[in-house]
Amino acid sequence: MDNQGKIVTLESYYDPMLAQIILARLQANGIDCFIADDNTIGANPFYNQAIGGIKIKVFEHDLEKCRQILAEQIDTGDEPDEAPQL
Repeated sequence: MDNQGKIVTLESYYDPMLAQIILARLQANGIDCFIADDNTIGANPFYNQAIGGIKIKVFEHDLEKCRQILAEQIDTGDEPDEAPQL
């Protein structure tokens, strides 16, 4: 990441696995981002609430694009597209 502007917190998560999934989804869509505070919480999970969870950091100019990406529905292929006809 080069000097692209101000870095802000997109979201905070109390579930480390969910934070990693969201991070991967953003990166797959070309967003430069990283996770903050995951090492602290990994070392002592009791700090999770005290420090406000694991934070996903993005550039401020990418904030709206990130929200659009996260608002999109993911097709996992597990559910049928339409309800079966009875």
